[in-house]
Amino acid sequence: MSRTSRLIDRRLAKALVFLQAFMIPVAALIAWIFKDATAALSAALGALVCWVASCYFSWQSFRAAGARASKQVLSNMYRGMLGKFAIVIVGFILILSNVEPLSPVALFCGFILVQAMSWVAPFWVSRLQKRV
Repeated sequence: MSRTSRLIDRRLAKALVFLQAFMIPVAALIAWIFKDATAALSAALGALVCWVASCYFSWQSFRAAGARASKQVLSNMYRGMLGKFAIVIVGFILILSNVEPLSPVALFCGFILVQAMSWVAPFWVSRLQKRV
């Protein structure tokens, strides 16, 4: 029983990571169509920061599973959230201080677009599971 729920959780995390990775070039393409190459690069960098942070959180959170490891799972999730927050802060600091020219609006829009996929992924995975 715990094996099944563990697989579902990991599938959702994998789907989210793949969906977010797919949205990185989409964010760059949208910014390039509406603005220019600087906005495209900025959107891609913002999306990349969000994706790397999400990958770290997923990896950290799903290292352990099961009822016996519930305290470890909770600890890993806290550690994952702290790491995700640190990756986002350091990523934005590095980008804002080192990338020239930069479009801050496009940077944050790319970040928000990829972050919004964490709301879309559960619906997408549930639709795929209903088909199977």
